[in-house]
Amino acid sequence: MDEELSNVLGNEELDSNAKTEAIKKLIEDNYVSTEKYSHEVENVKKENKQLKSDIKAKNTEIEGYKNSQLTDDQKKQKELEDIANTKRDLAIERSQIQAEKILSKVITDDKELECLVKDISKEDIEATKLLAQNIVNTITKQKEATEAKIREELINDTPKPTGGEADEVMTKDKFSKLSYNEQVKFKIENPEGYKQLFN
Repeated sequence: MDEELSNVLGNEELDSNAKTEAIKKLIEDNYVSTEKYSHEVENVKKENKQLKSDIKAKNTEIEGYKNSQLTDDQKKQKELEDIANTKRDLAIERSQIQAEKILSKVITDDKELECLVKDISKEDIEATKLLAQNIVNTITKQKEATEAKIREELINDTPKPTGGEADEVMTKDKFSKLSYNEQVKFKIENPEGYKQLFN
């Protein structure tokens, strides 16, 4: 369409009205209305749905045909396999529930929790619980170690108080060397200390 549009615009033999008409024709030929597009999309969805239904029906038919060709022993074997698979799936599901209970104590992100639960859940529920608890213990230890390190860094970074004149004991000699204003200030701020000096 870009090339055709360039040809119309570059054609010097066409006046502006002719160019406008040519562009309209070009757009009409290449334009798909929203209604038509929606209708076509709906048709494709219906066709896909029908196709999936047909495939499912064919698969069921094929499975039924396969089963009809099995001997009695093969049918029993298949039933036992189906029961074993169902039992395994249920055991894994129970393991996932237990693992989620344990891991949710330390993992708060739902997606992360779901992925981890799926990864560690096995048919053996006790092995799954043990693995989940080991993960919780590891995360807890790491968290405690990190918190301890942060506390230690905060304590080490806190400046230690330095001694000043306020920490020194006032004597009569020191008091006598103070200016009048400093003496008044000391008397107001330290009435007990002043009494001890002169009583």
